[in-house]
Amino acid sequence: MGLMRCVQGVCDETEFQTKALFNLAVQKSKVLKLGKSSLEIKSAFATYTNEFFEGVTNALKVQFFTQPIMEEARAKLLRGDNHEISRGGYATLVLFLDDDENQIWQANLTYVVPGTTVARTVAASPEELTKYFSDYHFDHNRLQLKSKGSYTAPDSKEEILTLSWDTDLDLPVFDQIKK
Repeated sequence: MGLMRCVQGVCDETEFQTKALFNLAVQKSKVLKLGKSSLEIKSAFATYTNEFFEGVTNALKVQFFTQPIMEEARAKLLRGDNHEISRGGYATLVLFLDDDENQIWQANLTYVVPGTTVARTVAASPEELTKYFSDYHFDHNRLQLKSKGSYTAPDSKEEILTLSWDTDLDLPVFDQIKK
């Protein structure tokens, strides 16, 4: 990554550039469109938040977009507005953190393309977390994460799908913990 860092909350848009790939393959579903789709990611935005589980746990929420994050979009994202930048599709990875905030205890992935939204817990067991999210570092200012994995829905008569991801990021993290 470049040498540019955020200074007093102001960042160069290159700080949000990242490459990631998300894929969805739906073989059987009564509600999802069958077939394959993918998102080629150009940027990501990370927040440290307690917006889940009524504030009882802290998490890192990483939103992935197919277009660059410019200053106007960044201001909107800080207000929780991702409507414009998410047109055409996006993915969100939520990493729930333990009380010491150095270990991930669950990872959820939401994949959205026009007409399709899939949200799943992709890792919750220690084995899955080690397999998919062991290359992780968070120091309250930056998040570094290399993760590659695949989630296949448990055997079901109703639905057969596979969600996969490949991320390598080093991002500033914006603290949005509500006191």
